[in-house]
Amino acid sequence: MGLANTITRLRIALLPIVIYAIYQETWAYSLLAVVLFIFIAVSDFLDGYIARRRNEVTEAGSFLDPLSDKIVVICLLVIFLARGEFALLPLLIFILRDFVINGIRTIGARYDAIISADIFGKIKTVFQFGLIFLLLWKDHLIYDGYENTGVIEGLDSFIFLITWIAVLLALFSMINYLFKCRQAIREKKEMGIRVDTDNLLILANKKARGYHDMYRRKLLGLFAKKRKAELVYISPDAGMYDEVKKEVHKHKQIIIAGGDGSFESALNYPSFKNKVLGFFPLGAGNAFYSYFYKGKGFVYLKSKFNFKEAELDILEIEWDKGKKETTFLAIGVDAEVMRLVKKRTVRGFSDYFSACVKGVTRTRADYDLNITVDGKKINWENCVNLILGKVPYYGYGLRSMLHTNPNDGLVYAQGVVNKGARLFNKFLRVWSLLLLVPLHLDYPPLFSFSGKEVTITSDVPFPIQVGGDFIGYSQKLKVRVKRKQKVLMI
Repeated sequence: MGLANTITRLRIALLPIVIYAIYQETWAYSLLAVVLFIFIAVSDFLDGYIARRRNEVTEAGSFLDPLSDKIVVICLLVIFLARGEFALLPLLIFILRDFVINGIRTIGARYDAIISADIFGKIKTVFQFGLIFLLLWKDHLIYDGYENTGVIEGLDSFIFLITWIAVLLALFSMINYLFKCRQAIREKKEMGIRVDTDNLLILANKKARGYHDMYRRKLLGLFAKKRKAELVYISPDAGMYDEVKKEVHKHKQIIIAGGDGSFESALNYPSFKNKVLGFFPLGAGNAFYSYFYKGKGFVYLKSKFNFKEAELDILEIEWDKGKKETTFLAIGVDAEVMRLVKKRTVRGFSDYFSACVKGVTRTRADYDLNITVDGKKINWENCVNLILGKVPYYGYGLRSMLHTNPNDGLVYAQGVVNKGARLFNKFLRVWSLLLLVPLHLDYPPLFSFSGKEVTITSDVPFPIQVGGDFIGYSQKLKVRVKRKQKVLMI
């Protein structure tokens, strides 16, 4: 656990005792509350120092430390508000600031923009701790006989000053986060070269599940019309792209209108390797839509917007049945879900959800993996799931991993590893999705790594999902960046 994390947990554990001491309303208990809070405040700075000094900086500590600050501050200020000793407006501003910044981080995460903590927030926390100390000390002085004296009046004035300095810092912090988020998103958007799409071909897969949706077909028509693009319908039954070789040869930029599987097929089709590929969502999962149109809903496709040409690393996976190119893959319980959903209908998400329910009882979720990353060995016992890729999305707005760089030549990976009883493995997979999607946290049971070449072996065969398709089982898998593909994105 580490000494630093132990101190952080102790800080939270002492909070109920401080609250109990406040409500006893005696001289001795009020002094106890002051002493305990001094320990909480000092430990807030001490645990960070210890973590850095002893090299114990962990994901758990990075998550718990700021969370414990917020719990302590908000809970104690609510107590003083209930006792009529603190105003409602400053408390609401403090709470609003935390909600707004969480929202800003969520927006930034949609663009893979990491918003770091700012100096105003750190100073604001210092003033909040000082404010609570003064409120506790005021209570103690009242029980010590200083009520209705100049000492209390002077202290009230000081508390008023500290309160509104903390409020101003909270407001400055919100504004600073907004600017930082805007700048980070702008930098992400500037990746790539802005291009005109005058020579655009759209290949639409009639077998894709989204094609059966009238609204999506209408969007596709508007999308093509606004770009004066040639729209050609294809069918997997006819060899997918074989029948449109001539049309493909005439165009530099190709939009694949289909599901994730349709786009993956294009990556493995030789004629597309020198083209610039884009994506239009006609599938059920649409992981690629989440990547190419970060933060945009389907209605955005009605608009006339400019694409940017960028480069995306394409992975090559090698297993006992051959080689395949992709941008993301999974082994473990997620791949088993794709096996169960292999017989697809036009219902899309309901099929996937039904397969997840079946997976609770019909799938294995405990694999002992031997992983080699650029020659370095990692042993993951009781691994529930492992995602590898360059695209951080699964579809339906679900992120499969937090951090990826689309063209740095590295394979990114994030796994769910249970350090406890295997009985809870499938529950932990659900919990890891909650950490990734609304909270954007890289926190156990999530573990990450990256490297140029990854080899995975196991004593028992593990299931493999490539893109949106289940491809079978294997005991050995090798993953590396094979090449770069030019793509159209916003």
